[in-house]
Amino acid sequence: MGEKSSMIKLGGLWKGKTSKGGDYLSGSFTYGSTLLIFENSYKDNDKDPDYIAYLAPKDKQENNNKAEVESEEDVPF
Repeated sequence: MGEKSSMIKLGGLWKGKTSKGGDYLSGSFTYGSTLLIFENSYKDNDKDPDYIAYLAPKDKQENNNKAEVESEEDVPF
């Protein structure tokens, strides 16, 4: 992406593991929030999304932009 692009860079994502062994992605953004992306464990058919994204207030105790998440159910909303 060395050329001018119409895309806007939001930030980076880091891969983490829940305590139950599931993968998730998380990243911090300038606007004081954390993006969490989980695999959709409730997917029943092909029309359901593969992943679900959550936006949460940035936790001041985050380390290296990784949210400490036990499972998708632990998302704070």
